Amino acid sequence: MNRKLLLESCKTLAAAGVWCIPESTLSACAGYPDKLYLRVALTRHVNAGLIERLGPKLYSNPFLKAPSSALFRLTNFLRPADSFYLSCESILSEHGWISQLPFCLTFVTTGRSYRYSTLLGDIDFVHTEEDPDCWVGHLQRNEDRQVWEASPEKALTDLRRYKRNLDLVLPESERPE
Repeated sequence: MNRKLLLESCKTLAAAGVWCIPESTLSACAGYPDKLYLRVALTRHVNAGLIERLGPKLYSNPFLKAPSSALFRLTNFLRPADSFYLSCESILSEHGWISQLPFCLTFVTTGRSYRYSTLLGDIDFVHTEEDPDCWVGHLQRNEDRQVWEASPEKALTDLRRYKRNLDLVLPESERPE
């Protein structure tokens, strides 16, 4: 993929509102070249500053600014086939049940556990054996972030289940309503 084709493709995708471009999309724009050739070309374009790598096989569109909730939305690109929801310290901090801000977003997933370090921040996926059917009633959809989020009670249950640090959790009497 040459420079001109990359920039034209990114402009077209920006016009369609695409801020995060998967490698497969760039491959389609280039006519499905050899994967090794495409990766070498993309590495050169990243090194030249034409495009930024957000995560594995994901690139930011230089012609469209990422939305304010980009880190949350990035999870849908990283785990398109898995079921997952925001939980643990991430939810408890937002609801004031712990006093500190977490250093990464924590998602419970049916996929494998893994931590991604991206340009936008860190995302931690924690594997669960739970059946997603038992999540019903404990999750709600955040449309701005485009992710499911646990209730604070479910997040606290998850924090205990995955043996994460409970020292920062405020006593029940001190938690906001």
